[in-house]
Amino acid sequence: MNQEPEEFSLPEAFRPTSPSRGFVVGLLGAGVLLGFSIGLLVAGYEIGGRSGSRPLFDEDVVTKLFDSASPAIVEIEVALNPRGSGSGSGFFIDTDGHIVTNNHVVDNARRITVRLQDGRTLEATKLGNSPADDLALLQVDPDEVSGIAPLPLADSDEVTPGQMAVAIGSPFRNFNSVTVGVVSGRGRAPISALSRPIPDMIQTDAPLNSGNSGGPLLNSDGEVIGVNSSIRTLPFQGLDEFRIGFAVPSNTIEGLIPQLLVAAEVRRPFLGIRSSPISETLRDQLGLPKGVAIISVTAGSPAQSIGLEPFSTVLGAVRGDIITAVDGLPVASVDEMVSYFNSLRPGHVVTLSVFRNMDTVQIEATLAPWPDT
Repeated sequence: MNQEPEEFSLPEAFRPTSPSRGFVVGLLGAGVLLGFSIGLLVAGYEIGGRSGSRPLFDEDVVTKLFDSASPAIVEIEVALNPRGSGSGSGFFIDTDGHIVTNNHVVDNARRITVRLQDGRTLEATKLGNSPADDLALLQVDPDEVSGIAPLPLADSDEVTPGQMAVAIGSPFRNFNSVTVGVVSGRGRAPISALSRPIPDMIQTDAPLNSGNSGGPLLNSDGEVIGVNSSIRTLPFQGLDEFRIGFAVPSNTIEGLIPQLLVAAEVRRPFLGIRSSPISETLRDQLGLPKGVAIISVTAGSPAQSIGLEPFSTVLGAVRGDIITAVDGLPVASVDEMVSYFNSLRPGHVVTLSVFRNMDTVQIEATLAPWPDT
């Protein structure tokens, strides 16, 4: 699949670790409401400062969490091919010197060094990486970091909107900076550098900036719920940028670790379609099932080889294909398809339930590796 979800169809900047101003969209339509909201913010700060109202978060929890987690968080310096440099963040996941970061932080690196909390700088080796998930695994000499306790991974399926989210990293090379917010939502799906959705992304309003990439997003227990990966931004007429941050969920990390340890590039499965969910209105009007409508088919892809056709409606006539299930599992969105494909590997044969000519047919497809472009 090669699909950009509808919520990312606006002409906005969406880039690795660059924040977004998503919630302000609700204010764009009414200047009066915007002024009123800003007034409330200012008033809130004054009231908080003068009357000692309850803080937005438990400062003791954040302080203890920062003290406990910081030794396991590193700043990453990258010498790039053919020249240039970059930086980002990462964190230890075990006592063997393995560090998780974003793939885009270390992509095209000819030399990688990491800086520890105690000021030491260590050479790092890049092991496996997954461009489709924007994840990479590094390793330093385990003897050099034997006293550092790794960060535990949480079960990201248990993450709920509203819970505390704490980001620690090195924005603009400011080592081990901490920001606090909440989990704003789940199931978001920004696309990776390979134009493939990353399923189940965690959205947060914890401020993220360039250099936070690869650092952990933590819950109040100090467990990693995600890897800070990207930011969506929307400039707003002279006001500071508003931004939304996204993190790759911890369960994706855990599922990929065995492959990343092999020191090879992970290729996710590829079917070769661009697609879109069927709206409820269209389903009601034309008697269509829930499913994923094929918008286009990639040349030379498995989808083309099995004869999948783009879906269209012309004067009420329905043409082309809608995928309603994969291996018997109903799919109503692209994210559901991608999530299921992530449990498989290239070469796996899947059975697609395809709604075609007002009937459902079963078609087998052999998934290919996701291409570089």
